[in-house]
Amino acid sequence: MTPQFFRTRTRLLAPLLALVLVAAACTSNPSDTAEGATTTAAPAETTTIAETTTTTEAPETTTSTAPEPLVDSVDWEICGALQCATLDVPADYDDPSAGTIPLAINVLRATDTDRRIGVLLVNPGGPGAPGKSLAESFQFGVFPEEINERFDVVGFDPRGVGESGPSFACGASGEQLAILDDVDELYDTPEEIAAGEAAVQLCVDSMGDLAGRIHTDFVVRDMDEIRKAMGEEQISYLGFSYGSLIGAWYATVFPDNVRSMVIDGANNPLDDDATFQERLDSIREELQPIEDLFEKALAACADPTCPIYNGGDPEGYYYRASEKFNIINEANKDNDDVAFLSLITPLYSESSWPQLWEGLAALQERNDPSVFSELSEFQLGPDPGEVNITAHINCLDAWALRPEKTREVRLAEDAEIFAVEDQLETEFPLVAAIGDTEPGTCLFYDTIAPKPLGGPLDGGGVPILVVGNTSDPVTSFGESEELANEILSNGILIRVDHPDHTVYPFNDCVNAAVNAALLEAEYPTDEVSCEREETDGSFLLGVTCAQVAPLVDPALEGDALDMVCERFAAEAVTRLGQDTIDAALIDQDETAGEQLFGVLTDVLAES
Repeated sequence: MTPQFFRTRTRLLAPLLALVLVAAACTSNPSDTAEGATTTAAPAETTTIAETTTTTEAPETTTSTAPEPLVDSVDWEICGALQCATLDVPADYDDPSAGTIPLAINVLRATDTDRRIGVLLVNPGGPGAPGKSLAESFQFGVFPEEINERFDVVGFDPRGVGESGPSFACGASGEQLAILDDVDELYDTPEEIAAGEAAVQLCVDSMGDLAGRIHTDFVVRDMDEIRKAMGEEQISYLGFSYGSLIGAWYATVFPDNVRSMVIDGANNPLDDDATFQERLDSIREELQPIEDLFEKALAACADPTCPIYNGGDPEGYYYRASEKFNIINEANKDNDDVAFLSLITPLYSESSWPQLWEGLAALQERNDPSVFSELSEFQLGPDPGEVNITAHINCLDAWALRPEKTREVRLAEDAEIFAVEDQLETEFPLVAAIGDTEPGTCLFYDTIAPKPLGGPLDGGGVPILVVGNTSDPVTSFGESEELANEILSNGILIRVDHPDHTVYPFNDCVNAAVNAALLEAEYPTDEVSCEREETDGSFLLGVTCAQVAPLVDPALEGDALDMVCERFAAEAVTRLGQDTIDAALIDQDETAGEQLFGVLTDVLAES
């Protein structure tokens, strides 16, 4: 196992909204979406925060209601229930001669115009994840109704991602993998260092100077261009996973332009690493939640019907199957990152653990890596031979935030960690069983390193509510805690145990604090502790109906759709019961999904 394995940062796109629409798969066009569909599903009710966490108003620069928009200069077009546009932004904010790039944005307008607060920019995570889809999801009743009523919810595809320019590429598919094929664990020979440099040069050859212009500092400047183009003095912001870094970075650069801010599933991009022990402790902090969740996910296979039950020893089954993890990589262009990324993906949510079991069984019994190959697409996209934009942006950010760390320093730190590789493998045996990952190229990003941030990443004194999840496998609670209490100058932490990577809006206690921050710009004075709350599928019934019913009957919309969805929700509870609903919408059970779809088709036939 190489040090790169332990450097692997899982700041990747989280499955923010696990809207498992099993029934949609039963339609003749399961890939279709119902643009413009409305819903009657009510959001989960919120609870008041305990008296020990009273709230305080934000500084005078923020108000609970913003003034009417100044001048919205964006050329909007109708796209279903939303409006969409392409905004031209500077390709390089320090070089006007570099021209512009297109930025794809959309907006779901506030439904209560008399009480409209302003704009709420949202980001689902990544880096490398399109953001417009998150704004689209706000129309389906998942988020609290007041958010939809009082904000224009704005989504955007960050530069280099989705429909925004520039088109990301680092050579042809498989080209970087081939260059790095002969790198053996550490970059400790001239030939290996030359290979690392050549791998990074592929990005420059493909994109020119823009290869170094798609990191977070440019993303936040693009966000401010959106604010100005929409005629807003300030924005409110809601970011998940990597979107947390975007929020903290925006507040640092543009503190006066923030009205309110909430970040969920946050990582600390500035771990203490001045000494070897601090670097080792940081690695442990990131790997421990993954190891713990592997243990829990395997132990949850506690029934003989579970495909890896193995007489009550599913962990033993996992270790046997690990001898075939190389098959996963070989089936995906020999990319040694695929096994690791595909195996940790089901840990993002407890409802996905059965996919881990099924994948292990298929691999062990039939040498079939298809389950894991499909899971890896969530992290890497459809072509495992292409360079991962997530890693590319993380590398650029690392150099922008830590410019004092030269290549020589980074190489030396890698060698130090490699010296204790055996110790780490002993501490984290389930993670270590996955094997080696691809050698990283971050060490050589000094050739395209962006300019330094120029100051501390401290949020500029802006009150920022940070949701930290003690069961988060991707951004550990310790990372969120450090960000709130040590990095941000005005961070306020929520501590909660939740079965998924990010939390809002699936916990009433968290919702109360988040809604107060977003809607009223009011924040707790002290850390908030919220209890674990089990999610059921009740409130997803309306969402499911709103998305699936128009696929069956394209003419269904407006009040007619609302009536159908109300009846469907009532019929589903009466005829199937909550356990079956949960199995369909939370546990992704195909049989339960077919039963739920049957109720919907009956309701549609009778309408």
